[in-house]
Amino acid sequence: MAKVNYEELAASIMGQIGGTENVKTVTHCVTRLRFHLKDRGAARDNEIKKLPGVLGVVYGNGQYQIILGEHLFTTYDCIVKNYSVETEELINENLDEDLLKGQKNAKYYFEKIITFMGQALTPFITVVYGAGMLRVVLSLVSYFAPAVTESSTYQMFNFMALTPFYFMPILVAYGTSRVLKSNPAFAIAMAAALLYPDFNAIMAAGEPVSMFGLPVHLGTYGNSLLPGIFSAILCAYLERFFYRVIPGMLKSVFAPLCVFLIGFPVTVLVLGPAGSIVGSWIVAGIVWLQSHVGGFAPGIIAATHPFLVMTGVNMLMVGPMTELLARVGFDNVFRPGWILHNISEGGACIAVALKTKDKDLRTAALSAGVGAFLSGVSEPALYGINLRLKKPMIGLVLGGFAGGAVAGIMGAKAYTMGYSSVLGVVIFEDTLIAILVGIAVSFAVSFLVTMALYDGKESG
Repeated sequence: MAKVNYEELAASIMGQIGGTENVKTVTHCVTRLRFHLKDRGAARDNEIKKLPGVLGVVYGNGQYQIILGEHLFTTYDCIVKNYSVETEELINENLDEDLLKGQKNAKYYFEKIITFMGQALTPFITVVYGAGMLRVVLSLVSYFAPAVTESSTYQMFNFMALTPFYFMPILVAYGTSRVLKSNPAFAIAMAAALLYPDFNAIMAAGEPVSMFGLPVHLGTYGNSLLPGIFSAILCAYLERFFYRVIPGMLKSVFAPLCVFLIGFPVTVLVLGPAGSIVGSWIVAGIVWLQSHVGGFAPGIIAATHPFLVMTGVNMLMVGPMTELLARVGFDNVFRPGWILHNISEGGACIAVALKTKDKDLRTAALSAGVGAFLSGVSEPALYGINLRLKKPMIGLVLGGFAGGAVAGIMGAKAYTMGYSSVLGVVIFEDTLIAILVGIAVSFAVSFLVTMALYDGKESG
């Protein structure tokens, strides 16, 4: 395929989205540029899709997302270097006003919640994926050399692998404060208080505890998601309020004091317990789903995942998955479904590579397919090959459903966050055979269906 000139690609993208004056902020994930635009209508979707290196365009989570795959990071660097655009790291004091614009109907609030959760969890997801892969490496080492697990070196690395999970409230509090453009130190301190050793000791002792005469919910918050988010939201609004109403010369001392004087009791008495209760409801909902569809739940997740990716809301599932892992100890729905979706993406791409006579398409399909298998990144396969050619999408959906159903019925369970590629299967531990059979079925079905339906033409 033709070599991409990243300077030209960055310039073309900025021109087609309406220039720097139309950009509120820009950020990125693993495969996509993510713009918050002032006027979404100013972006020329069809022209952007024609640019070399661009795999597709989608609008979701309030973001204009340009899928670039392997070309993402260099293009992003060119945009930040050459254009006066604000990144997500910078402060935007008008965020509240931006969030409150538009028609206030059910769809509006649903989209805002999705946007907020997706952005708040992004820093956390990156770190947890790293820790999950570290646990994968440690699992491989312990499998082939069990004696190594007794060494201090192994134990030290294991501490690192477990830390992001235990300190989850702190990590999600940081991400939440970034979205709300508040001081992350307040949110981090509040979440850290919930994990303070002496606080945990009192909670674990089981003896009644009160604060201002009100009973304190006896629960620990390590490995929890929602308490950190709820407390960070409270900190953001308290910070803004007290820094606004307290006179200038007293602000630096008394505003932080008031944030903690009011924020901590509310967190301990209301928000922390509320987060735990909502988390239990989420897990109960997942259990209810499984009781009605049985082992087919991972298949449903795998079959619908490409459409969640297309609408930009796929990361919304991280919250329920995290709650399931923390409360039940394993995930037998989301991680199996995501892995088998990626395997199906790869199987369809390999079939395209074998049937097409176009050398560039064959190279792109092989690259995207191997990437989906090994890296767990599906966007190049989805946008660059399967969605563009249309018919492979049928194989992708059927393969995901079939493999997910087989793995679910056989009892596949992921015991940690891990990563959605074949390299992450060791996190299934005693159910390894179940996920491997699911992988084989997903690949075979997506491959064979695509081979049968796809005619080998570049246009599909």
